[in-house]
Parts: sequence; C-alpha cells; structure tokens
Amino acid sequence: MPDSTAPARTGRPRDSRVDAALLEAAARLIAERGYGALTLQAVADEARTSRPALYRRYTDRADLVVSVLIHRYGLHPGDEDLGGIEAELLGIQRHQMELFNDQVLRRALPGLLEDLDRTPATARRFHEQFLRPRRLSTATILDRAVARGEIVGGVDAEWLCDLITGPMLMRALMPVLGPIDEEFVMLTVRSALDAVGYASR
Repeated sequence: MPDSTAPARTGRPRDSRVDAALLEAAARLIAERGYGALTLQAVADEARTSRPALYRRYTDRADLVVSVLIHRYGLHPGDEDLGGIEAELLGIQRHQMELFNDQVLRRALPGLLEDLDRTPATARRFHEQFLRPRRLSTATILDRAVARGEIVGGVDAEWLCDLITGPMLMRALMPVLGPIDEEFVMLTVRSALDAVGYASR
C-alpha cells in the first residue's frame, strides 16, 4: 500500500482506472439526471472514489464534462483518407450524427455552454482540445480534395465547418426542428459539396 505520508512526487502517474471510472460515472449521471443536477460529489460517489481524487483531475463541473466528451468521441475524426471528399464528409457527418444524438451531449450542452461563458480557462480548453481538432480535420479533408483535383483551392475551412455543424447543433438544441438522421446527414453533405463546387462523378 502506498505511503500516504510520503512527499508528493512531480510527474507521478495517475491511476487510469480512476480516470475512466470518473468519466463513465459523470456520463451516466448526465444521461440520468441532466447537467444541472450534476455535482462533483455525486460523480465521486457514483465512481466510488473520493472528492479530492476528482479535484486533483478537474477544476470544476465544466472541466469534467469537457473531458467526458473527449473521452467518448476522441480528438481527430476525419483523419482517415477515404479516397474522396464525398466519402470523407459523410464520415465526418455520421460522426457528428452520433455525437449530437447522444443523450449525454444533448443533456449537457445548454448548461455546459452557460458554464463555459463564466469560465474562460475551461472555455479555452474546450476550444483547443475538442472543437479545434475537429475543425482542423475538416480543413484536412479540403486540402486532400484540392490535392486530388476534386475542388479548387481557396475554400474557407472555418466557414465550411460552420455550414456542416450549424444545422446539427440547432436540431440538438431544439429537437422539435426534426431528427438528426441519415437523411439529414445526406442533406448537409450535399449542401457542403455544392458550396465547394464539387460535382459528383
């Protein structure tokens, strides 16, 4: 058993089992109770660990939930070269369909955005570690399409990211607008392809 009186050592590895337990517990509680009811004590209790163990890893609720989203959905969708812009945009949008249909994201998103507005450091982490890698993946898809001669250069990748993600975000926040399904994926991809001047062969 480790000596709890020994001085802390810089770089001491964390127990990955505790990390996973906390993230899975937070996801379960969000799906069951919603973001507003999520407390760090409840997550620690659900994971059967201590509150200090949780606070050594996360500064607040938003920081924890950002880690939950990264854990569930990774950092780099769209990295794989599928041989064509249409297949790659479909891959991105099917990933986003899974993301925006997830009850953990749907129940967390409104409250998370409100918390991020109050915590600039966590908002920066959310942008750098979750949003930015996804937007870079879309930019990479465009670069590959230009290299293949499928489209001409000069497309604003940031604008294209907004074009494909905006409709999904709206339906996730307001489900009354309609489902996020395969038909919706196809519509958003077709709009993106039209916007970049791609003509399917």
